[in-house]
Order: sequence, then structure tokens, then C-alpha cells
Amino acid sequence: MKPALLLREVKLKAYRVLILTAILLYLIPSVSRTETTATFQQGVEYVKLRLHPQAVDTFKSILSRDPTDVNALFQLANVYKLQDELALAIQTFNTLLTQFRSFQNSTITDSEKTLTAERIHGLTHLALSEIYCKQSKLDIAEQHAKEAVQRCPTDADTHYRLGYIYTHQAKFDAALTSFRHTLTHNPDFAEVYEWLGLIAVMQQKPQQAVAYYQKAIERKPYVQSAYYNLAKAYRLLGDTAAATEQLKLFQHMKAYYDRTYAIEGALAEDPINTTLRLELAEVHLAHKHISAAITTYQSLIRLNPEFATGYDKLGRLYMDLNMSQRAIPFFRKVLELNPNTVEAHIRLGWLYTTLKAFDKAESHLQSAIEKMPGLTLAYHGLAEVYTKQGHLQKAIDVYRRITEIAPDDNDAWKALQNLERLKKRSQTPQ
Repeated sequence: MKPALLLREVKLKAYRVLILTAILLYLIPSVSRTETTATFQQGVEYVKLRLHPQAVDTFKSILSRDPTDVNALFQLANVYKLQDELALAIQTFNTLLTQFRSFQNSTITDSEKTLTAERIHGLTHLALSEIYCKQSKLDIAEQHAKEAVQRCPTDADTHYRLGYIYTHQAKFDAALTSFRHTLTHNPDFAEVYEWLGLIAVMQQKPQQAVAYYQKAIERKPYVQSAYYNLAKAYRLLGDTAAATEQLKLFQHMKAYYDRTYAIEGALAEDPINTTLRLELAEVHLAHKHISAAITTYQSLIRLNPEFATGYDKLGRLYMDLNMSQRAIPFFRKVLELNPNTVEAHIRLGWLYTTLKAFDKAESHLQSAIEKMPGLTLAYHGLAEVYTKQGHLQKAIDVYRRITEIAPDDNDAWKALQNLERLKKRSQTPQ
């Protein structure tokens, strides 16, 4: 495999981790026994937190009781893959394939169990295909990818893997077909647009390549390789200025990638380090990688469930995204951990006001005022609650209180005058 393609494979590692997480969540319900389900979910949690040794021990404990548990066997193999213990991963995935052959020869007629097993069977071939790609054994990888497509025909990732292999084999027509199938099932698959851009460049179609790379960036603006490749496409078109601009963006994103890679490496050694996780989330936010920031905050509070700052940060992020319903539980948790957090009361007051839950909004704002009587921000929020409910006199009284606390608060004076005029007009006989 060419060095550039090897770099590309490394870049996609984080993407494959996200795919694994989705797989894990999908498969949880298929475990039936209560005790095993709890253990299995704990293993899933360890994987999401990248606590791989603990995950291995957890799934092995399930398999010690039931060596035929395909769910646990699949997860164990995937953890080995994530740890780059590829020989163990291949061995475990092959054991899983043997289990499936036994399953197919059985007389089980449970349709739900059959459907789940067929999906895991296809994902097993997909995982083996990824491993063999990493080992540059493309012929073997191709066979597994074809099996994955056959068993999971509506899964975009299976078609993507086959297109990835065909691209590396320079079978561009076949690759284009597979990538079209991928986009049918997932039109926002950013990596596909990058490969389509590469194929366009190889076929001397730089203008088409530019369009593809731009689509990739629209969908994932935090991936460095798309900017570099877009710069190359612009250079082929003779647009030096555009190429230079994209190279600047590439350097910016490369710095982001290098920083996150360094922090994640440190976290592998010290996974419960709250300072590192907070820094990682802030780096993600600075580069508008919102999903990664959310995942980082979620990992932080899972590992440190009493760390109020983690809940506060996640609540603020959801507020910034205008997702009030999601933000509220995190600020409530902040107050559960520290009832004296005035800012959490104010934020909940604002959130409940936007949801028109005025009684709850008033309660939180009154609590903020009780704890900090001179905080005009809480009074402003309370006045807004009363105004929205049409309680003009209550709102007027609150604004008067603000002017007593802060005589230079021009917003309060203006609101007070407006409300007094409004009240006077409402009392004047028509």
C-alpha cells in the first residue's frame, strides 16, 4: 500500500471506533439473561471509554459461562482489533464464523435471533475485511467485504469497504459503483466523497474532484486530509490562490489532529484524568467538531460521575446548540451535586422560560436571587417570566428592584418605562 494510503487508513481509525460504538449499541438488546445483559452493557461501556483491558476481561467472563455467545465473542474480537492485536482479532473472528456455520446448520426458527445473527455475521466479515486491508492483503479483504455486502446489503459501511478496496486495486469503475451504493444508504458519508475526489484526480477530472472534496468538507469540516487533497485539485486547475488557502486550512486542521492525538495518547495511560478530557473537549469545540466534544464530555462524566463541571459543560454545549430539553438534565445534575450553584439556577430559569414552563423558571430564578440577592441577571430573567405571562405589575416591581440594585442598568430602566406605559394604556378606558 502506498504511504499516502497508509496515512489515510490511520486517519480513518477514529471513524471505525464510532462505527464500533454504533454496532455495540445495536446489539445490546439481543442478550437475554438479566445478569449477562448487565455484564455485557458494562463491557460496552468500557469500549466506549476506551478501557480496552477491562472490556476484554468483561467479555471473557461472559464467554467463560457460555462460549457460544456470539454477541460477546464479536465484541471481544472487536476490542482486540481496536488494540491492534490483529492476530488475536482474526482468530476470534474466525471462531465466530465457525459458530455461525453451526447456527446455519441448526433448526432454530426464531426470526429475530436469525436476523440478529445474520447482521453480526455480516459485520464479522466487515471487520475481517478491515483487518486484511490494514495488512495490505486486499484479495482476502475483498472476499470478506463481498460477504459483508451480501449479508448486510443496506449497511453503508459494507459497500464503503468494498469501494475502498477497489480503489486501492485501481478498479475505479467497480469502486464508483460501490461508492454509489454507499451514498444511497448514507448520503452524508464524508469519506466516500474524498475517495471520489481521488478517483476524479486519477481520471484527470480536477474540477469534479474539487466538487467532491468540497462535499467532504461540508460534511466533516474537521478532517485534515480533505483540505490537502482539495489544494492539490486546485493546483491542477492552476488556481494557486485557492490552493494556498486550502493548505493554510490543512495546517490548521493538522495542528488540531496532532493535538487531539497527543491528548488521547495521554488519556490511554490515564483515562480518568479530568483535566485532559476537559482540554480535549475544548480543542474539539474550537474546531467545531461538536459530536466529538459531546462524546468527550459524556466519557468524562461516566468516568467521574461526581464531577459537576462535566455536567455543566455538557449542559452549556446543548444550550449553545438550542437543545433545551437535552440541556436541562445536566444542570439539574449540577444542582444535585452542588445545590449552591447559582449559575445553574439561572440557566435552568432561562431554559424553562424558552419552554414556557414558567412556574419552574420562576422557582429557579427565585432560588438564584435567594442565594445571591444582588445578582441583577436573575432579576432580569424573573421579570421576563412575569412579562411573558402578562403579570405586568410583578414585572414592573422586579425592574424597579433592579434599578435600586444597579441604578446604571439602562436595560432595566427602558423595560420599566415600556411596561409602565403599557400598563397605563391597558387601564385607560377606550
